[in-house]
Amino acid sequence: MRVEETIAELEQVAATEVGRGSAKLAVPSAGGLLAAARSIAGHPAPDAAVLTGFFIPAADPPAAETDGPIGSVQVAAALRALGGRARLVTDDPCAPVVTAALAAAAPEVPLEVAPLKGYDAWADDAAQRYARLSHLIACERVGPSADGRPRNMRGEDIGAHTAPLDRLYTAGSGFRVGIGDGGNELGMGRLPAELVGRAVDRGERIRCVVGCDALLVGGTSNWAAAALVGALAVLRPDVPTLRELLRPEWSYDVLTAIVLHAGAVDGVRRRAELSVDGLDWPAYAEPLARIAELVARSG
Repeated sequence: MRVEETIAELEQVAATEVGRGSAKLAVPSAGGLLAAARSIAGHPAPDAAVLTGFFIPAADPPAAETDGPIGSVQVAAALRALGGRARLVTDDPCAPVVTAALAAAAPEVPLEVAPLKGYDAWADDAAQRYARLSHLIACERVGPSADGRPRNMRGEDIGAHTAPLDRLYTAGSGFRVGIGDGGNELGMGRLPAELVGRAVDRGERIRCVVGCDALLVGGTSNWAAAALVGALAVLRPDVPTLRELLRPEWSYDVLTAIVLHAGAVDGVRRRAELSVDGLDWPAYAEPLARIAELVARSG
């Protein structure tokens, strides 16, 4: 199978529908995975920020969700395996979960935490540094809707619990990758509002208006992040570490760590359990196993 065909199949697997309309959003973004992977793999020294963390204030107790941090750590670890630099970026409410994810799988990757109070001063400094990065990657990171407010899939304004990291995401001329599953994440502004409105419940209300250079749509954002690592492994077969990151067991270990040690919650069920977006591990792991299989078959 040709490289382009394998990566296109990875893109399709990542977009496996889970009942939110993700498969419909994935159609016009086809080719985004190849573009993102080529941009990273072809860069002599990628230097990236990976933005993540989606807080669920109505969970019991409130915490960041399990979708996003796993894939973000996976992508950051892949960048380092390629000889590049990476740091994760989140905000205060999501920091415990992202910290636990890094401790479990990539303790060498630095974490930058944006404060909710005093954000402007912090962002002024960070934006200057981020403007020099080669890549800015957002994975399941909520962004502003048409009225400027970040909204969850229920249409609820979660701005009181969310730092506006879109300011950093749009800094400079770095290649921007958006990874999402529901239309309200950074990067989804690449899709027309009417399309998101047709494909997703409350789509026009929640759609993030911030676009990107390459959009990756998954049934869960973690799947799309895994597909990006898979595409990098296909393009760079000389880096065996990339394939190690694709083992479903790798994801399970991180999922376990963030739930047990930091109280990460399933964003759909709003409870701390070993699931992602309403999917128990066996169902959630199926696309991960398929991604790993496709990469293994690619040679």
